[in-house]
Amino acid sequence: MRKIDLDMNIPHSRQQIHEYLKVKLDLPDYYGANLDALYDCLATITEPTAVGVTYQYPPYESEDHDLIAYLEKIKMVFRDAEDDNPNLAVFWFDQYL
Repeated sequence: MRKIDLDMNIPHSRQQIHEYLKVKLDLPDYYGANLDALYDCLATITEPTAVGVTYQYPPYESEDHDLIAYLEKIKMVFRDAEDDNPNLAVFWFDQYL
């Protein structure tokens, strides 16, 4: 089983989030760096994969409400892909402040 650890407290912009996910998840060069492309890549994983995600809540203690909302959408994408792909298991490690 492939195991991947993600620290979603690291990226601080939408672009950084997708760059980070592309590297950590070993996404293809044609990855579109958006929510639909992320779902497509996660939903088509064929090798059993466990992803551990560390996620601070509230994210970053940030005033950037757009980024906070986007991170919540990222969580929903992971959850939807996990529901649709039996090869994907996502484990959330929420850190509450």
